[in-house]
Amino acid sequence: AGNPDGVLEPGETPRAPDVPLVAIYPKEGTLYSDNPLYVLDAEWVSDAERQGAEAFIEVVQRPENQEKVLEFGFRPGNPDVAIGAPISPDNGVDPDQPAALLQVPEPEVMVSILDGWREQRKGARVLLVLDVSGSMQEFADPSDPNSETKLELAKQAAIDALDEFTSSDEVGLRIFTNGLGENLDQDWQDILEVQPMSTNRERLRNEIRAQLPLNGTPLYDVTQASFDDMVGAYDPALINAVVLLTDGVNDDGDTSDDRQQLTSLLAELEAATDGENATPVRIFPIAYGAAADLDTLTAIAEATNAAAYDASDPATIDKVFTAVISNF
Repeated sequence: AGNPDGVLEPGETPRAPDVPLVAIYPKEGTLYSDNPLYVLDAEWVSDAERQGAEAFIEVVQRPENQEKVLEFGFRPGNPDVAIGAPISPDNGVDPDQPAALLQVPEPEVMVSILDGWREQRKGARVLLVLDVSGSMQEFADPSDPNSETKLELAKQAAIDALDEFTSSDEVGLRIFTNGLGENLDQDWQDILEVQPMSTNRERLRNEIRAQLPLNGTPLYDVTQASFDDMVGAYDPALINAVVLLTDGVNDDGDTSDDRQQLTSLLAELEAATDGENATPVRIFPIAYGAAADLDTLTAIAEATNAAAYDASDPATIDKVFTAVISNF
């Protein structure tokens, strides 16, 4: 995830980088990342659809439209449109490059490369922390009483995102809300310990699917506990992280100490993350729904050199979850 225009906050004025970005062209050659457009030759493509697609291709290829493409930094697909600004040396780009082009590998080769990357990349050790507070039973679309609840959408997104982990990655599940445990006095509960996905994958799916919405949102307590637990079991050979999904603000039944709690939490996160003896555990919060405290979650993420993700529109949670998991 990232911001292509460099803007991190609404209303921010971008500043020029200290070191200008320039394109590098390998002498061995490179590949084009193109955007082809075809009319499919299939029985289920109707004559009207075919005519519509051909008309669209004709419109896209018109010089005046290809010039608009160029304005956004894409090379025109119509050879009759000359390459010009912003593709120029002034912007660190050579319009005459690349001089050497490589052939796109066969699909089987691409699949093999991707599989090899998954095997060679640094493994992950991740604790999924899921908010099961009462507000998670609200409809994802308040205007549609037939829509799924926020928790149902979040559970499915989490289950789908599990496919991004390899069998050797280690993943566990913790839920949080008030009134957990035999004596109803716990703010969080470990459903599955952090273990290799080779043994945990199906159990994670089943346990995530079984969760129900309950009570309050003890956000600060569970964040501190999850961080401490992951630091205590830190593995320097792996990427150690907490993925924290919540749809609200801290609500542990006592608001009088919220500010003190947050200040103390951020200080402890920063102290454990930076320094010579640091055991870096990154926290990736997902601000889920319009009521989630994105500012606080961003501060928590930045204290651990991570990033917060905005899923204020619950319908985007599947894409956001996938974006978070792509960090590992």
